[in-house]
Amino acid sequence: MPVTTYMQRHPRHDHGFTIPDPLLTKELNIPNACNRCHAGKDNDWALKFADEWYGAKLNRSSRERARWIYRARQGDDTVREPLLKSLVTETNYYWQAVAVQMLDQWVQNPTVATALLGQLTNPSPLVRAKAIRALEPLADQEAVARRIREGLIDGSRSVRVAAAWILRRELDTNMLAGKELLRQLNFNADQPVGQVLKGVFHQSRGTLPEALAHFQKAVDWDAHSSPLRQQLAVVLSALGRPREALAQLESACQIAPQDPESHFMLALACNETSDTNRALTEIKTAVRLDPQYARGWYNLALMQSSMGNPKEALSSIERAEKLVPHDPWIPFTRATILVRLGDQTAALIAAKRALVLNPEFPQASLLIESLRQQ
Repeated sequence: MPVTTYMQRHPRHDHGFTIPDPLLTKELNIPNACNRCHAGKDNDWALKFADEWYGAKLNRSSRERARWIYRARQGDDTVREPLLKSLVTETNYYWQAVAVQMLDQWVQNPTVATALLGQLTNPSPLVRAKAIRALEPLADQEAVARRIREGLIDGSRSVRVAAAWILRRELDTNMLAGKELLRQLNFNADQPVGQVLKGVFHQSRGTLPEALAHFQKAVDWDAHSSPLRQQLAVVLSALGRPREALAQLESACQIAPQDPESHFMLALACNETSDTNRALTEIKTAVRLDPQYARGWYNLALMQSSMGNPKEALSSIERAEKLVPHDPWIPFTRATILVRLGDQTAALIAAKRALVLNPEFPQASLLIESLRQQ
């Protein structure tokens, strides 16, 4: 039996063979059972015999599903439609839940948001819980928050806990869902990630000293994790300790020099300590490491604009907008940059685009009114 390593440390002989598909190995580098045993043969050899023996039988729905999951993980915007369709056509609740989780990156899209809200009444608690988690970025909208609050009294504990987590900032911890969330957080508190979750809980509720203690314990237990140091740095900064936050992020970059998030956060910390040149260098490093890093391009545009480089800022904000076309703040920021460049007409179009994406966007409305008066 082939060996699969579980929990990064436990190699076991795995009796669970999946149907081998050498074509997916060739396309997506997904391992197949043929080549795991016939290690001396290449994938083309396996593909040749698979085609001869099975032919069209291998062109199954699971093959296409693997392709769209891969594309979704790459952030390919064209995969949204098949994912949305699968929420209706897929009969397996597990794969519906996978589709929900893949769609969360496009939750700002109105069509996706509507589809995810529709999954809050899915018969499967797995799908309902995943939908609640996916809707977190929209939880500040009262209509969405109201639907999520319904999950606090759901018949499934997993759904209640998911809703309690999303609503943790103002959660009544004396209600059933609140008690269940606290019990879950305490149960996992013997691991670094459990301490992080407790830290996030207190951070959301504004109890920063308690959050700091949990994040510090997580770093003490796992000193070689850059994400843990990122979390610790955020709270240190919020407590008015920017130099200590900067030190944590410098350590994070040393631990994971190819991690764009660490460099991005270090850039923000440098900007907070007025080291703007280093901030610019670090944020450029972040987008170089990950050219698909929309938040990096957005903040790079803000820095370039504030440093008197509106042309460079316009190029950066356009990169961000291509990556995240449904975030109203991006065209609004583009409008402000265009104003600096003296292009009032293009600025008005960009501001209108922001208002289309979010009709309740007062800054965009004020900018449009100002541009029309000029």
